[in-house]
Amino acid sequence: MTSKQSHSLHWLALIALSVSAIAACSHPAASSQTATVDAAARPTSAANATARGSTQLSLRIDGVEWIAEHDIFGAVHPTGSDRTILIAGSRGGKNANEQAFNLNLFGIDAPGRYRVQSANAKSGVAQLGNLSPERYLAGNLFGYDVDVELVHFSKNPDRIEARFSGTLEANDGSTVRISDGYFSYAE
Repeated sequence: MTSKQSHSLHWLALIALSVSAIAACSHPAASSQTATVDAAARPTSAANATARGSTQLSLRIDGVEWIAEHDIFGAVHPTGSDRTILIAGSRGGKNANEQAFNLNLFGIDAPGRYRVQSANAKSGVAQLGNLSPERYLAGNLFGYDVDVELVHFSKNPDRIEARFSGTLEANDGSTVRISDGYFSYAE
């Protein structure tokens, strides 16, 4: 696969994620959605962590540390996506080698524990684009199962703190394991 093809697939994957996010948000969430609010699980420092203006996205991919270097972004209930939390970040150059991680949670009203999985598209979407030329997409259309602890979020200004782990199925048939995921965002 050429660098140009890989870059095109990366953008195609990001467009597909956006379309699936918008489509899923246009349907009301099922009342049986996999979600449990667990206020006791929130650390007392949750509001402080996001209030400091700390913005970061880090995780381990198959045990190897991955830290977003740019385009770290979060959104709480963005216009047109009612009850949605968006988590995103990229690393590498802004070229064919850029790796982009996206985790979108749908139907969110309160902090708590949520499971985002392809078996329940109304729960959200997870994907990692361009991990390697052979693994140009993990998650999204190939499958995902991610446990998320949404520690804290607020709107105006948007602030989010979350922890997550799980698996993403890759285009090459392999399973990518995500662990120690952490996201902190403050507008």
